[in-house]
Amino acid sequence: MIDLTSDADASADMSGANRPSFRRRLLTVVGPALAGALLLLGFLAWGAVYVALQRSAVEVLRAEASEIEADIVQDDGDIQVGGHAWSEVHHRLAAPRVDPVFVQVFDRNNRILRASTNIDSLSALYPEQLLAPATPYDWVPTLRTFEAGGRTLYYLVRPILRNGATLGYVQVARAVPTYGAALTQYGIALAVVIAVLFGGLMVLVAWAATRVLAPLRRITAFAETTTSADLDERISVPAAADHETALLAQTVNDLLDRLEESFEALRTFTSNAAHELQTPLTVLQGHVEIALRRSRSAESYESTLQLLDRKLGDMVRTVRALLTLTRLDRGEELSTEPVALGPLVREEAETARSRAREKGLELTIEVEDVWVDGQPDLLREATQNLVDNAVKYTEEGAVRVTVTSEDERAVLRCRDTGMGIESEDLPHVGGRFYRSAQASTAASDGSGLGLALVRRIVEAHNGELRVSSAPGEGSRFEIVLETVPAPASPMEERA
Repeated sequence: MIDLTSDADASADMSGANRPSFRRRLLTVVGPALAGALLLLGFLAWGAVYVALQRSAVEVLRAEASEIEADIVQDDGDIQVGGHAWSEVHHRLAAPRVDPVFVQVFDRNNRILRASTNIDSLSALYPEQLLAPATPYDWVPTLRTFEAGGRTLYYLVRPILRNGATLGYVQVARAVPTYGAALTQYGIALAVVIAVLFGGLMVLVAWAATRVLAPLRRITAFAETTTSADLDERISVPAAADHETALLAQTVNDLLDRLEESFEALRTFTSNAAHELQTPLTVLQGHVEIALRRSRSAESYESTLQLLDRKLGDMVRTVRALLTLTRLDRGEELSTEPVALGPLVREEAETARSRAREKGLELTIEVEDVWVDGQPDLLREATQNLVDNAVKYTEEGAVRVTVTSEDERAVLRCRDTGMGIESEDLPHVGGRFYRSAQASTAASDGSGLGLALVRRIVEAHNGELRVSSAPGEGSRFEIVLETVPAPASPMEERA
């Protein structure tokens, strides 16, 4: 039994159907991080209030101890406990309504010198000694507490110092502030604010994600609905679009430009190729039909076969040129080697000498010993097409083929005294299936692929094809290639 589930799942995963959306993924990533950050800020805010309340409570005792010390310490350093106003209400009474402060003054030997009256109203368990030595003031103060008279009191011990010596101590106590309810309310308020902020920020993130995704969805919808018939349409880029979105849209538009050019070239290529192959096939079919209508002599059949051979030869060359162009257009890497351009050009040009002689043309071949890095078969085909083209469109005069070295570059030059090319046709020379009006009139047998193949071969060799012409005077074609050193001979290698 064949299991198609895995293949379907894999196809859906490749298409993105099973993948989470960008907005969902963004919310999944940003949501926890944002919640953690807000909770941390809330904790810090609550902690800051807590520390402020603790510090405020300690500051009350610190201020009271400082006031007492200022009252009881004389200029000569003696402690006179009677200097302080012990009769104040918060020293005499222990009722919560007066916020009582319980004070004890000790000498340097930890003996009580004076205590506030309200201590007696608590209980006999109130400590009559120093509870703890003084501690440095910390940025997170801790309330030191003890129990007395059913109350929880926090205290502060302040040493009385003069010139580095300890004269005594002031121990101050007070009821622990009841700010727990305030902290709870503050915490609840912070939680509400955090929840509102989190919800608002998540909505903002979702809106931003939607804003980013909206043009991407339009681009996706455009790409899904675009066919070969709609390649002239383009994606509009709003002025308010983000840089990345505008860049993506522009990239897609550039791709559509290239696709449109390629499709147009393909349509033209297919139409011209069909036309160029249909015409000789129609001619061949007509000659075969005529030959089969009645019995003919052997010479007549031979003449028909010779015509068929020429037409088929033209078709084979057209198809071969098409295949070569296709192979070069695919960008296949050429297998190159050092090539002696002079002998190669001489050999290929000599094959056209008989045709030149039949037309009464003078064919001159002059070559130098020049080496290039190239593919021999393609260079032969380019040379053959140049020479054949020159002989074909020259009715009288001469064709001159030369190979020279100029500025460390090899120049294959083919000159003729033919009909020439009009200036408006020069930019189209090398176009596939393009034939000027003069060329179409002068020679009907030709596919218009010869010079296109030459140009493409030259480009594949990183060379340059130059064309100059004057109507009625002739044309000059030049193939310019980079030269390479001649390979060492076996004798040189042994030496």
